[in-house]
Amino acid sequence: MKRTLKIILSIAGVLVGMGSVMPAVAQWRQEGGMTTSSVALLLLGAVLTLGGVGAAVHGVARQRA
Repeated sequence: MKRTLKIILSIAGVLVGMGSVMPAVAQWRQEGGMTTSSVALLLLGAVLTLGGVGAAVHGVARQRA
């Protein structure tokens, strides 16, 4: 039960992280630059996404073993 919850929360973390990365990247592409808040959202989103992916992989690997 704990592993399933961990996997679900990590997938939610990936989605939330990508939700903050994509607008920052779109602004960078459209305007050729980023504001300070966009850089902060990009970094926060990247950390959330990478953490979520790592937790999901760890949870799935432990569940299979």
